[in-house]
Amino acid sequence: SEWADTFRRLSAGSSAEPGRWRTSKAPYQKEIMDAITDISIRKVVIMSAAQVGKTDAMVLNPIGYYVHYDPSPIMVIQPTIDMAEKFSKEKLSPMIRDTPVIAERINEKSRNSGNTIMQKIFPGGFVTIAGANSPTGLRSHTVRILLADEIDGYPASAGSEGDPLMLATKRQTTYWNKKQVSISTPTIKGASRIEVEYEHSSKGEWNTPCPCCGELQPLVWSGVVFEKENLNEINYVCSKCGVISSEAEWKEKFIDGKFIHEDPENPVKGFHLNTLASTLTTWREVVEKFLVANEEVKKGNVELMKVWINTEMGQTWEEDGETIEDEELIKRRENYNCEIPADVLYLTAGVDTQDDRFEVEVVGWGPEYESWGIKFAALYGDTGNIQDPVWDNLDAFLSQSFEKPDGSKLKIIVTCIDSGGHRTNQVYKF
Repeated sequence: SEWADTFRRLSAGSSAEPGRWRTSKAPYQKEIMDAITDISIRKVVIMSAAQVGKTDAMVLNPIGYYVHYDPSPIMVIQPTIDMAEKFSKEKLSPMIRDTPVIAERINEKSRNSGNTIMQKIFPGGFVTIAGANSPTGLRSHTVRILLADEIDGYPASAGSEGDPLMLATKRQTTYWNKKQVSISTPTIKGASRIEVEYEHSSKGEWNTPCPCCGELQPLVWSGVVFEKENLNEINYVCSKCGVISSEAEWKEKFIDGKFIHEDPENPVKGFHLNTLASTLTTWREVVEKFLVANEEVKKGNVELMKVWINTEMGQTWEEDGETIEDEELIKRRENYNCEIPADVLYLTAGVDTQDDRFEVEVVGWGPEYESWGIKFAALYGDTGNIQDPVWDNLDAFLSQSFEKPDGSKLKIIVTCIDSGGHRTNQVYKF
């Protein structure tokens, strides 16, 4: 944050307020930026709403800091190659041009500098920009600083080579002082990368002091008070003292806000922000978008509300679906009283490959795709060594027969074994 306040210049055309950077305009950015450049922190996770200044504060400022103050090989990943090119042209190049200490180190005008749209070279390092859908870009460089932007937009696999974020992190293995920053607006609950990353972090939530009692608290949607017929006055009720204060009164106190971490000892520093905490937009805009989305929900269209939850509240969207109470499900258990029920026609097996074991499940299949769990086993050994007895144990397990109530026996007719990116050669040999 000190580097940005001293040296960073915002560009006309890519910023609503060009000129000198001021962290005080968005106080919640300070702790995040300082964590990104803290030598003792290896990984930073930011799950946030859209309008909080993520790109400038959490991608561009760290690039400027490392280029100028701590030269290092840097990689920035965007969801696609097209988005990577757009980021380079519309965000990175203007920062280089208009921030003098960066322009001195990255010469974009010289044809002999070796600089391209996707790579900027400077003394002591480089900035390479890659798309998560391009395996070539992800494995072509060894980097110390990894800035992974909008990770919920990444494909499940970069081509056929596996998870793009894991591919990129492998490029950092030689650095003792490596840094990974994962940033994203969340998407669907259960499928959101950033939600998983955040749940395994220190889980910091931005808290603001009440203008009346001074008690710190996160700003949540349930605390917003408004009348939809008159949006000129939008207030917030303190969860501690119950006093209702205006947006202006709350935002005056933002300078005294701070992140409170649920698991402060966690080495992965996580930060969560919603738009209510942003000084870059008004509460009226948030409320107006909610009212529009809510009208669409009444018509049976939830898509706008899904976007509002993701981009304004910085939360995952949970899809509606049928649910079953745990206790009711338990009561429906049946004892087979045999190895395989009479209606089973075929047996299949699935094998998950781990470093030290195989986990195998045998499933029985009947008419109309009805299925029964038949047998589960964990077979331990060194799966990386094709000569290890664990492979013979797996072969023996898959070769066994299972008996039906009438005495007839079935063998497993097909087995699927996980080989994607893990023990691939050994699995193919087997």
